[in-house]
Amino acid sequence: MANAHPNHAEAARNCEMFLQNFMDPESDDKAKYMQQLQEIANRRSKVLAISLDDVEAFFLEVQPQQPGFVAEIERNTRMYQKLMAEAADRLMPPPDVNAANVKKDVYDILSEHRKIMDGQMRANEARETGQGRGGAAPGTVRGGCPDILLRRFDMYFLPRTKMPALPMRSVRATHLGHLVRVRGIVTHVTDVKPLVSVVAYTDPETGYEVYQEVTGRTFRPLDNDTKERAKVNRKMQPVMETRGSKFVKFQEARLQELAEEVPEGATPRTLSVHLMGEVTRSMKPGDDVTITGIFLPEQYTGFRAMRAGLLMSTYLEAHTVVQSKRQYGSAFELSEAEVAAIEELGESGDVYGRLARSIAPEIFGMEDVKKALLLMMVGGQTRVFPDGLKLRGDVHVCLMGDPGVAKSQLLKYVSRVMPRAVYTTGKGSSGVGLTAAVLRNQVTKELVLEGGALVLADKGVCCIDEFDKMEEGDRTAIHEVMEQQTVSIAKAGITTTLNTRTTILAAANPAYGRYDRRRSPSENINLPAALLSRFDLLWLLLDESSKEQDTRLANHIVSLHVLGRAPVAEAGAEEDPATAPVPLRLLRAYIGQARQYEPDVPEQLTEYIASFYAELRQMEKAALGAAATYTTPRTLLSILRLSQALARLRFSNLVEQGDVDEALRLMRQTKASLENSGPGGGAGDGAYEDAVSLVYRLIREYSSRTGELEVPYAKIQELTQRHNVSRENIEECVTEYARIALWTVERDQLGQPVLQLQINDSAFA
Repeated sequence: MANAHPNHAEAARNCEMFLQNFMDPESDDKAKYMQQLQEIANRRSKVLAISLDDVEAFFLEVQPQQPGFVAEIERNTRMYQKLMAEAADRLMPPPDVNAANVKKDVYDILSEHRKIMDGQMRANEARETGQGRGGAAPGTVRGGCPDILLRRFDMYFLPRTKMPALPMRSVRATHLGHLVRVRGIVTHVTDVKPLVSVVAYTDPETGYEVYQEVTGRTFRPLDNDTKERAKVNRKMQPVMETRGSKFVKFQEARLQELAEEVPEGATPRTLSVHLMGEVTRSMKPGDDVTITGIFLPEQYTGFRAMRAGLLMSTYLEAHTVVQSKRQYGSAFELSEAEVAAIEELGESGDVYGRLARSIAPEIFGMEDVKKALLLMMVGGQTRVFPDGLKLRGDVHVCLMGDPGVAKSQLLKYVSRVMPRAVYTTGKGSSGVGLTAAVLRNQVTKELVLEGGALVLADKGVCCIDEFDKMEEGDRTAIHEVMEQQTVSIAKAGITTTLNTRTTILAAANPAYGRYDRRRSPSENINLPAALLSRFDLLWLLLDESSKEQDTRLANHIVSLHVLGRAPVAEAGAEEDPATAPVPLRLLRAYIGQARQYEPDVPEQLTEYIASFYAELRQMEKAALGAAATYTTPRTLLSILRLSQALARLRFSNLVEQGDVDEALRLMRQTKASLENSGPGGGAGDGAYEDAVSLVYRLIREYSSRTGELEVPYAKIQELTQRHNVSRENIEECVTEYARIALWTVERDQLGQPVLQLQINDSAFA
């Protein structure tokens, strides 16, 4: 068992011995940490990172009788951090570069000046008083600059690889002072502020400097230097000198418990994290991170201390921050194993289809929908023109359909695949919760902007379930985000624009809960045209009854429960490894590699794409307003984005005609799902109203809108004129609904029918 009260002198010797003698096996057995100290002395580095794996290996070899030294560091980390830094100060070598190339900073000048002044002041004081200077005030340093003032590095401990990440609820009082590792979601990060670590004072009478080391968040400034100085009526207060003081970068973050670690019926807990020095700016709101640091108590100050009594708050002083999901971007790199796996996947053929089938393999069918989600995660190329015009590259997708068709499960899976993803629901989200809110910072007490779900998902995906349940005012906040990819804020004296380069994946139910075949698609969808046109792909997923399809779905679900995983092959067939779904990590790595490419559309495809777009517009015009979808210039940009995403999946910087053909096919499939023709999950035949039902609906809506119970034939012709309804359809409607007594038919002087609507008919009430 390790000593509960370690010998500080022996611990300091062990720290010094480790730094001086540990040899790095990966660099020809050179002194690993002496090399780090040399880089610090040459002003090329500011970090001394001590790996606890190295400490454990060193003392197992040098002192096998004391294998618990690394455990002592983990139990009393703050003390050993100080001892290790002091040992590094003693072992710090001189710069091995030309002295002229080492630029002096303010602390070098202060140190040299202090040595000269110290010698002069001691000699003068000895002559005048016959004795030395009195003792320093508590917390002050005399006889030279304090070590921490001249220390030009931050010392961090890197955890052992076998150290587990504790659930946030398992970090208790027994871990105070220990090195712990926790994982969570970053919900808030403050700006980087200067935090004083050494305060410099100047005696206005003698010009002598006094230094006060600050170890907490608060300190009491020095008044008179010593009691002896007060006796001789030297009552002038020391003057604080910010130029000679030392400040470190400080940032505070809030870490929230992971959803899978929250017990039933409980709310997620949060933990305050303090980042200092070079660890600052290592995470952003929305990141899934694993943080290793020292779990420490913090005493309340001010009025909070009066109310808190003996209670104290806790925080985690971060030493390392590791992203649990690698962020896509310019810094994205693959390991050798991932490169080999991607090459093997490329050689297997049909990468596009296999990756699409790997998205939520437990969900039966919907291959085209999964292909659309794959292209959404890959995305197109964002273009910024010299004049500032920006064309987004993100692909927005909306899944509209009946309850129980696995829309929410698809959203959940996408949020797990993407490194930066936020999942929210329409009913539980307000406009402020999606964009930004003005809150008061608990540290500085100033008003700051707190990013909402769309800001947290910047350069990621925001999955919004129950999109149709959102209030209209809240849904309007998404319009600017989807096209301009910014959020403009003007509230509480703060006027700014936030980046929301976010892909929107929305899931919604039809207006009446389930898709009503007797109504048009525009009535069922019940979303404004301004919002629908911003979605690149709009899929309609309906729960239709088909004996063959229902049997296959039931077999799939039963097999899923029996096997505990998605069945790869049909019943009775052998599984083919070349077509099996790829693991989640490989899927994420492949998408990350594909996003590094920036494909361009060649000039020879311009006419091909333009002709398809013109054809869509002519078809919509020929439908005389009865088309189920909107074809706008944004549709053309959607085709280009989908084509670029397909080129990225091929690891190519050039779009080919095959990419355009597949993009056009997906575009046709989405329109087919709405127009109920062909494959793609449409509502089937008969979803449109026939002409007779259309005439009846128009008459009913006119009567409900105006309150008129008498509708002449001329008005019926006026109502149906733009719907291309024939005279025979009108007469058939009049006769058919008169037969069931929904109205009575009379004749005017010209012999034209006049409908007398029934007052007691609920359809017209």
